[in-house]
Amino acid sequence: MDSALTEILKSLAEATGVAIDSIKINSTTREMRSGQPIWVKRRKPGSELVAVSANVFFRLTRARIHVWVSPEKWQQWEVSCFHLLYGRGFRAFAEGSRAVCADKVPGASVLRHLNQGTLTPSILEAAAREFRRVHELWCEEFGDLWSHGDPHLNNVIYDKADGRARLIDFEAAHLKSLPAIVRHADDLLVFLQDMAGWVSADQWLAFALCFINAYDWPEVVAELRKHLIVPGGLPALWWKLRSHYLDRKKLIRRFGALERALVALR
Repeated sequence: MDSALTEILKSLAEATGVAIDSIKINSTTREMRSGQPIWVKRRKPGSELVAVSANVFFRLTRARIHVWVSPEKWQQWEVSCFHLLYGRGFRAFAEGSRAVCADKVPGASVLRHLNQGTLTPSILEAAAREFRRVHELWCEEFGDLWSHGDPHLNNVIYDKADGRARLIDFEAAHLKSLPAIVRHADDLLVFLQDMAGWVSADQWLAFALCFINAYDWPEVVAELRKHLIVPGGLPALWWKLRSHYLDRKKLIRRFGALERALVALR
């Protein structure tokens, strides 16, 4: 590719990435309905244009996800995912043409536990068990097993009362063309990329291995290993966003150490 064109694409991807990182497609508010707390997510005005830009960025950086441009399709996906994962135990429903309401899932996010210094191996193990459980659910949209697409630490909620984790926020989805095993490995990678951007170098390997070992699906972990090499070029921008702009050299060291540890464990 011509070097001038490469620079133009990088500039576009960087600008789009910053926009996606800072501008939310949906606004989220906590309300009380019939005495019960509920989250209401509403599509912002102009969100369709942001969604289109986001999808352009994803294609440029070879990300494996997309966001729903159509508010109606997004509503259907959010509600269907909520019901698929949690049955009728929690309410989720569309409201009007641009909003989704869902019961508040009990507990606190893995990110909050990390920031408060209360993240433990048992929380990571609970998160991994939930990833494994939901990855075994059949999804009509995919015509295959389900995957999340954007399971960063703030989208994984741990409930201390029953010792289990739950995944929330289904604004993005994996590309339907991807095999389930690739989508599952990508879910694990997203969780690890996000964690790499938050934890210290001393915590990284122990936390990462704790999560992967508790997931306990060798075929998916073998697929994950193929994606632990930090890329260059435009795909590197996606890694940069996912890991909260962690220094590239540090990112390479951390994921290189993880890959070697997984080989040794195998």
